[in-house]
Amino acid sequence: MAVSGSLWRLLPRPVREVPADLAAIIAVVVATNLAVFAPVVRDTWLRVPLGFAFVLFGPGYSFVAALFPERATRPGRGGDATGDDEFEADPVRLRPLDGPIPDAERAVLSVASSVAIVPLLGLAIHFAPVAIRLRSIVVVLSAVTVAMVAVATARRRSISPEARFRTPHRRWAAATRTALFDPDSRAETGLAILAATTLVLAVGGVGYAVTAPQHGETFTEVAVLTDADGEPTADVPSSAAGDGTEGVFVTLENNERRTVSYTVVAVAQRIASDGDPGTATVLEQNELRRFEPRLAHGETWTHSHDIEPTLTGDTVRVAWLVYADADVPATPTLENADYSTHRWVDVPTE
Repeated sequence: MAVSGSLWRLLPRPVREVPADLAAIIAVVVATNLAVFAPVVRDTWLRVPLGFAFVLFGPGYSFVAALFPERATRPGRGGDATGDDEFEADPVRLRPLDGPIPDAERAVLSVASSVAIVPLLGLAIHFAPVAIRLRSIVVVLSAVTVAMVAVATARRRSISPEARFRTPHRRWAAATRTALFDPDSRAETGLAILAATTLVLAVGGVGYAVTAPQHGETFTEVAVLTDADGEPTADVPSSAAGDGTEGVFVTLENNERRTVSYTVVAVAQRIASDGDPGTATVLEQNELRRFEPRLAHGETWTHSHDIEPTLTGDTVRVAWLVYADADVPATPTLENADYSTHRWVDVPTE
């Protein structure tokens, strides 16, 4: 205990003085980033509850905390702030609060503000020179949430300790017990049960939508770009270099909604010249290269390598055959590959 207290005193004073509720928001932000970026927990169920708290509550709670640093007060008490001790003297007869906002409204505003803030940040990312990916959204939302926590902490410090908001755990527990087990009427009991049922159904519905298998389109995007002095370009040269080599960039983008282990097989193929590319017949095939990247959902892999066809002629193409979480057949072809792309090359003969 003494060791932990000594370690706590080693932290900077501004960190030690962060209110407990705002420190919990910071903890959710850190845990969510670990769940997104750390390989150990990236594909576990922990992402679901952390994602709920991080997206639906954290940004709005820190925003509301920055707007309303004061705690609610009761009328007829001389404007003094209401604390848990004062409430315990009269746990059943709840009186209206005169400001700034009751605890229930603070919770509702937190969720509503999160629902408004997150789409606005997504729109800002869309117009920024950054791709809209899971990681970019997490980074931006984390930065905004932490910034609002800092503002909320500073605003609470600027007012007297008696007026500062603090999480009223005991008051919330007493109010819940009163509403559920000691209501003034059967109507209140029905409303409490209805509210609890609605909350369970809402959270369960959202949870199912997040955890259930996605039925939307899943795919992997594969492309081959020309290596122009170390930079990828879409321009395709009309023929290979004099020694038959050509530099290319191969890119894979995982949109499978899961982590995938890929195998990319580059092959050179001599094609029968029948004038119909759609019914091309492979006369001869040689494997050139093989790569095995592993990508998380939304991740892109780019690799530069040289094409060195072992076949010559004007009906030679190089194909990149992509297999996702699958063994490569003994004879890889465009037909048995999960994804593929190719380009024609004109390798000069001797």
